[in-house]
Amino acid sequence: MLHAAVPHKQSAEVVDPHRAHPLTASVAAVDRAVRLLSFRVIGDSRLPAGPQVPPDPLVADWIECDQALCDPAFFTRWRAKVARWLTEQHAVPAQASVPEKTTGGYVLQWYLVVPTYIGALLFHSARRVPTLAPQQLRFRLGSAALREVALRPGRFWCLPGDPEAGHPDAVPVPDEAALATVLRDQVIAHASRFLFVYGSQVRFGRRTRWATVTDVLDSGLLLAGRAFGSPQAGASDARLVLGAGDTPGRHPPYKPLTSASTICELVDDRGRTHWTRRRGSCCFLYALPGIERPCASCPRLAAVDRAHIYGTLDQA
Repeated sequence: MLHAAVPHKQSAEVVDPHRAHPLTASVAAVDRAVRLLSFRVIGDSRLPAGPQVPPDPLVADWIECDQALCDPAFFTRWRAKVARWLTEQHAVPAQASVPEKTTGGYVLQWYLVVPTYIGALLFHSARRVPTLAPQQLRFRLGSAALREVALRPGRFWCLPGDPEAGHPDAVPVPDEAALATVLRDQVIAHASRFLFVYGSQVRFGRRTRWATVTDVLDSGLLLAGRAFGSPQAGASDARLVLGAGDTPGRHPPYKPLTSASTICELVDDRGRTHWTRRRGSCCFLYALPGIERPCASCPRLAAVDRAHIYGTLDQA
């Protein structure tokens, strides 16, 4: 449940219709800081103004989240593209095939990035959380991978001291803990609708599905910290949003999420320090023919093996 809003001391200001929405500058700052993906606002001249409804949304310029979730076959087509992409990227032998659980895991993670990363990045950088409903978001793919995310500016939650707290779309909340609750609830709401549609298409149990949501939110907050110059600050935000001090067997603090934040510092075999996290879900890349080494954050790895893999990287 969302925290109650802080009442405005004054009535909402009258906004110039030609004035940019407060989220426009916030999203632009995120786009400048992050290299992994591009972020836009719907209404940007680089985006179409209205919804796109092509015969096949997978080949559209921009894909509406709401539209994708109303067309379960979209995810089947996306997974087929992922299979071709993985075959090319990892030189899968012609006589072999990409396992269904691998394409299923990739699409599961990539779709969840759409609402989660933009929410995490704006929470970290601007202390604002936008509405993350499917109607507010679009995304664009590269050959198969997620490439760009676009947000429709609208209602957003912020702190009482936000310079735009009087904007008609602003909903001030009492403090950072309340704002963290908003982010968590917004992500869970979007993820719930997605998993309702996608869950029947993959052979993943409920825990695996929600562990992926938890992982993407945790990693999005770490990415935010790195992008804006302080992994430590990203880790602090992750503890605020997901809780801290998770131990095996302990009940997760915020169900249906499956754990508290697992972001930690790791010292590799060469004595270098890395900010990383222990995933609770898996992308199943290891199941591809010819893949010998797991990902550094693979949940199947022991701590000593994780340190060894980081030690082989060229950069800390």
